[in-house]
Amino acid sequence: MKITKISLYVAIIMFSCSCRTQHKLNYSSEFIVPNQNFNEIEVASELDYTNNNNWAFRSDLHDDKKILPRNYKSKNERKLDVSVFYIHPTTLFSSRKWNADTNHFINNKIIDLCLENQASVFAGITDLYVPHYREMHIYSYTDTINGIKAFNSAYNDILASFKYFLKMIKTDKFIIASHSQGTNHAKKLINEYIIANKELSDKLILSYLIGMDIHRDEMSIELCEDPIQLNCFLNWRTFNMSFYPDDWKYGNNYLSVNPISFNIDVKWSDRSHHMGVLFPNQKILLKKTLSAKNEKGILWINFKKNIFLNRFKRNSYHNADFNLFWINIRKNLIKRFEGNSI
Repeated sequence: MKITKISLYVAIIMFSCSCRTQHKLNYSSEFIVPNQNFNEIEVASELDYTNNNNWAFRSDLHDDKKILPRNYKSKNERKLDVSVFYIHPTTLFSSRKWNADTNHFINNKIIDLCLENQASVFAGITDLYVPHYREMHIYSYTDTINGIKAFNSAYNDILASFKYFLKMIKTDKFIIASHSQGTNHAKKLINEYIIANKELSDKLILSYLIGMDIHRDEMSIELCEDPIQLNCFLNWRTFNMSFYPDDWKYGNNYLSVNPISFNIDVKWSDRSHHMGVLFPNQKILLKKTLSAKNEKGILWINFKKNIFLNRFKRNSYHNADFNLFWINIRKNLIKRFEGNSI
């Protein structure tokens, strides 16, 4: 199958449904940034999650097939008796406000990409719920004084939507899934709300906390250490082989799970076990293309030698944390349920 330079460039550089916290940004020219301090009044009212417009996706309202890869065959997959609460990453890059408003929810192409490239991994095999929320601006990672306030405001929406999610779901178990800014909210939700309620924590069967570092003492739940373990969390941040990000400081104090082998060892996974890359055109291509290994709290990947892949390699694959392993993640979730006779 021929892959053009343009399509490959898009695939490797522009899996763009994710916040760009891994990059140094020229805010003055690239984005519109807030020009005032955080204003609590702008986000004081609570979102009404009984309003269907405040949900980006719900399996009971939307067609799962519309966000699945176009060339993925799913008809023989079993439906798992579990609901997924997915929190999308940053999509607010240009705004004078510290938090998104509800107009940001309308026809938002970046949120649509998050559904297609990330949340879709759970579509059709679970009951999937994706709330809109008044997320914090990307610049909040730079101006931390206003940023913390914007984060806490965004988290209030996550908590409110999660409470309504619990009222809606028909399954006994649920999964938390997230990426980037979404993972920061998910960590807070699990540690401060879910774990505090024994009945609720017993229903949390798995958590995908992807795209942000997690210290070994940070979470109140265990790291998943093998391919069939449940009642635990998975985490990885994807980088090119031999690259350490600027914020990498603590090495072995941070956690990582290999999303091909789903082990925590430091061995390179077998490239033949890689099931393909989800491209932005919603097609899965390039099976058996890469191997991965855990490296002191981050994930390194190594592409096979290919004239096009080598040309468009980059240091950080933050935006492709899900895309690179889409089928592997999906098949492993099914395996975890089957391995535990659920």
